[in-house]
Amino acid sequence: MSDLYSRILLKLRNIDGVKMTALGSRDGFLFSENENDEIEKMTLMSSAMIKAAETVTNELDKTGPVHVIVDFNGGKLIAASAGPKALISVMAEQNASIDPIIGEIDRTASKIQEIL
Repeated sequence: MSDLYSRILLKLRNIDGVKMTALGSRDGFLFSENENDEIEKMTLMSSAMIKAAETVTNELDKTGPVHVIVDFNGGKLIAASAGPKALISVMAEQNASIDPIIGEIDRTASKIQEIL
């Protein structure tokens, strides 16, 4: 991942309870080459989640989702659009406080949108 994207994601990575972060395209491809398989899978799943949520919300009230959150026994997977070209994925611990994570995802998404 470029230094610029890595620096932008740093605050998000440093929030208590955050285990992984990733920045990828809306198609689920990472914006980096040297990430591990877990991060790649998380990005692909996040892309699918965002697309499914967009289909549902567009049908219901013609607006897209802000965040998609999957809360499961192993933690929380949070996906958010970062403009029309990118998405942010976060894997958090089960007991992580979600409010600070969501707040930083929103700030990070705004920065990414400005760059792209």
